[in-house]
Amino acid sequence: MRELATEAWDAELNAALSELYEEFCRWAEHGMSSFELSDRIHAFHDGIARELYKRYTVLGTSSSVARAVALGLIGADALPEALAEKLATEIAFFRELADELSAEQGSQADAGKFGG
Repeated sequence: MRELATEAWDAELNAALSELYEEFCRWAEHGMSSFELSDRIHAFHDGIARELYKRYTVLGTSSSVARAVALGLIGADALPEALAEKLATEIAFFRELADELSAEQGSQADAGKFGG
């Protein structure tokens, strides 16, 4: 289970690092100053990198894996059948939570479109 949790952490960190990489590309193409890039690096370190560290060290391996499956970071087929059964309730919880957050964000975006 630790390997699956590490795989999930790696997937999320990779996505975050890809965004930071784009900032490096802008800097390399002279689209931003060294100071701006330094600020982006600092924000990455104090922001998402720290958030992911906390998430994957505090949440626990079973919850981390369940969350990762719910978010599609790990395919459900990667879980042995017994583990999938054991985590089914947690996976459903995290899917529901993700759906609620997605709906909430969609409502906020719609409100912004209509001046709300």
